[in-house]
Amino acid sequence: MKNAIITALDIGSSFVRAIIAKEVGNGRLEILGIGEAASDGIERGIVKDIQALSVTVASAISEAEKAANIQAQNIFANITGEHIRTHIGDGRISIPTETPNEPGEITLEHVEQVINDAKNSVKIQKGLERFRILHGLPHNFVIDNQDDIHNPVNMNGFHLIAKVYAILSELTPLRNLSKCIELAGYSIEPENFILNHIALSESVLNDDERRLGAIVLDIGGGTCDLAIYSRGSLEKILVIPMAGKNITEDLAIGLKTTISNAEYIKLEYGNALVSSVDANAEIDVEGISGRAGSRRKQQLVSHVIQHRVDEMLSLCYTKAKDFYTPELVTAGIVLCGGTANLTNIDSVLSEAFNLHVKVATPDLSRLNGMISRLEDPAYATAVGILYHASNQELEPTGKGFSLPNLKTGKLADIFKKILKDFT
Repeated sequence: MKNAIITALDIGSSFVRAIIAKEVGNGRLEILGIGEAASDGIERGIVKDIQALSVTVASAISEAEKAANIQAQNIFANITGEHIRTHIGDGRISIPTETPNEPGEITLEHVEQVINDAKNSVKIQKGLERFRILHGLPHNFVIDNQDDIHNPVNMNGFHLIAKVYAILSELTPLRNLSKCIELAGYSIEPENFILNHIALSESVLNDDERRLGAIVLDIGGGTCDLAIYSRGSLEKILVIPMAGKNITEDLAIGLKTTISNAEYIKLEYGNALVSSVDANAEIDVEGISGRAGSRRKQQLVSHVIQHRVDEMLSLCYTKAKDFYTPELVTAGIVLCGGTANLTNIDSVLSEAFNLHVKVATPDLSRLNGMISRLEDPAYATAVGILYHASNQELEPTGKGFSLPNLKTGKLADIFKKILKDFT
């Protein structure tokens, strides 16, 4: 919708980032304002202190509003965590015909119906009563006996079957994130929560990488989010509860310094490969609570970092290896997230998975305005949220304190987006 305002809200364990943009037509967006605040009150995708997190969210959005000189509207936010579940659902419908024994023409409405039927088959599964479906992504369709159909619209048949990859979130984390945004003085529609993995794919994956197969790995502050793509479809998502904050905490303990100084040392001197560090190089380390500082070998810093990175990537590989073969991920690994900026982490990752690694910054080709700040792997999720949101039909919503009930989203808009990305 031309001139619609979109607010992308990336709620991470290390930072909350907000981007306010305006649709300017032809699929392009103009960046109006960007805000960022250090996170407090959320760990590994779960709200731990709703008051603290709401202050952080308000700070990030307020900074973006000041830069944009406009209120945040149509907020879309990411969600991740170990509470995310996936399930394959099968849908089946009959296509009405005007003439007996003649196949009927399949419309977008029929596709919506069969996807909805598949999603309903997931909802009734035991153990999923307290979950909400975030996304229903069709892997393929079958028309009568013709299988592996990518886009059935305008084709003819008697029966339409869909195999749908449903992604679900537990209701409690969703409610708490909604409440956090509400306490910050804003509101979010329930269908405007986007799985972090899907948001990332919007900004860092191209069509060739989707079709040839790739692993998207987002190493953030609290979690490593993996998304495995093959033959154009999202095949598997995984969430590993370990990431950049664990490295920072290890450094604080190993160097006997504050968390803030450990984070600074990680960003300025951190290296994931000990062998590449000058053995004679030293750095200054602050003491804790006024205690005397010290000088430490930079190799010690690298030893601490590499040990945690090796453990983290080993866990990622162990969980992922059963869901892909190297032949089906020809494009290798696309690495993003704030921790992707750690020197030589791509080399360590390549060795761990024995795959080519590309450190990805978000694709900014659809953006105008103040975009230089977004040329950073850390902004991949926020940019991806913008791209995902721009394909939805938007209705203006501003500040408010209403917390809407969670319900099914706009299926027509959702499926138009699905057809664009997954066929």
